[in-house]
Amino acid sequence: MERDEIRKIVTAQFYQSLAESGVQIDAIPTTQLQAIVNALADSIFAAFDALEEEDSAAGARPRNAAPPAIDEPPEEVLWQGRPYLTIGVRYELTTQRIRIIRGILGKNIEEIELVRVRDTKVKQHLGERALNVGDITIYSTDPTTPELVLHNVKNPVEVRELIRKAALEEKNRRGLHYREEM
Repeated sequence: MERDEIRKIVTAQFYQSLAESGVQIDAIPTTQLQAIVNALADSIFAAFDALEEEDSAAGARPRNAAPPAIDEPPEEVLWQGRPYLTIGVRYELTTQRIRIIRGILGKNIEEIELVRVRDTKVKQHLGERALNVGDITIYSTDPTTPELVLHNVKNPVEVRELIRKAALEEKNRRGLHYREEM
């Protein structure tokens, strides 16, 4: 959900709550009341950002996850990002997989193993090029997610190259050699 959409919802809910509470706000000038509502929305965004930073600082491996196998190197986060002007969605590239983490209070995690990545592409229209954001499409052999799109990624060409290199390194580490499908 975009910030503007959330701001509209917060504004509508705030005014509805005021109307239902019976509090007289006629003495407050409209511009000052709108400034209060905007400050409330900004504080909500700051709280969500703090929650997401806290989650990412907790580490890539959940506390109750099994430790990695002895011969397997630990999974490291290579890149993290969020779609431009969006909250509630975070992208993560590790040495072994790509994750999309959705949700603010609840969570939905979607993953693709890097060994399953077949190809990637970047798509940018004129406005996105001006802002240096774009969509990265990842084609994989994953039966549940054959095509995954990372929307509005900052520096999409560099991130695509990171994904490509990480996928090649993971395939080499696991002994899977590149061979064109015929």
